[in-house]
Order: sequence, then C-alpha cells, then structure tokens
Amino acid sequence: MGVKWLFVTMFSVLFQPERFWTDAREQLGEVNAMRDYAAPLITIAQLCKLPFIGVPRMAMLLAIFGFVIDVAVLFLLSGAIGSLAGPERSESFQQDVMTVLCYSFTPLWLAEPFALLGVWRWLLMAAALLHAVLTARFGMHALFDFDAPKIEALSRKSGVLMATAAVISFMLIGRLTHLFTSL
Repeated sequence: MGVKWLFVTMFSVLFQPERFWTDAREQLGEVNAMRDYAAPLITIAQLCKLPFIGVPRMAMLLAIFGFVIDVAVLFLLSGAIGSLAGPERSESFQQDVMTVLCYSFTPLWLAEPFALLGVWRWLLMAAALLHAVLTARFGMHALFDFDAPKIEALSRKSGVLMATAAVISFMLIGRLTHLFTSL
C-alpha cells in the first residue's frame, strides 16, 4: 500500500466513517491493518512532534516512546475486547478486532501532536476520542458476524475500554512530552 492509499484511507475514516466501513468488508481482505495503516500513521504522528521539541535527541526518544505506547495500546485493547466477546472468539475475529481498532484510532493518533496546546489539548482529545468510539461502533457493525444487540453491548463495553486506554495513553505521552521538553 502506498502513501496515497494511506492518506485517502485516513481522510475516509475521518470524514466518512460509515461509508468507509460499508466499503471496507470487501476492500480490507488483503490489507494488514497494523502493518499497512496503523504503523505508518503512528509514525507520521510521532514525527510531527519533532519540530516542537528543542533538543533533537529528546525529540527522537519521545517519538520512539510514543510509537511503542500507541502500538502497545492497540495490542492490549485487541486482547481485552476479544475477551469481552466470549467463547465465540476465533483467529479471524481477533483480526477483525485489530482492524477495527487500527482504523478507529486514527483521530486519536492525529490529535497527539497537539498535546503541547496546554488546556485545549483535552478538548481536542475528547473530540478525537468520541470520533474514535463512534468509528469503532460502525466498524463492529460492519465486520462482526454477531446479532445487533450483542454488537451494541460489545461496542459499549469496548468504548469504555477505548476511552480508558486512550486517556491513560494520552496522559502518559503528555508526561513524557513534559519530561523531554524540560530536560
């Protein structure tokens, strides 16, 4: 997948999430969401922070730690949401959960470079989190083969997990940013 595909997909997820997920079922079959979408997007978001930190070495450390934190959140949430689904879990279900998370976290990753905005960062983070939870809900309805009430229950529970993980991640990255800019 190329850079053009990455940006087209990113804009589709951000501005037309319902349409993205209706088209995604057949288009995303050959795409590894983590490798082809999430890792490059997280890298771009981390590299956008570099100019705002005065010391290059500290900026690179922050980018590396931010990348590791974001990827760890994806894997932890994937396992947690998979366990919420109950005994119906399969390898393809786990892959669908990871796909939903990889695309749904797009607004959160794009909000990370704005962590230097002070108090306004929380407003931006709340808006990005709301968008991510709604995008995940659309994705669960499109990709999961459960009945609607079970998907709704799973999306509510996973929304709480996503919010908790995103806030912890955002606070941790904010503290690391403060640490690396104050050294």
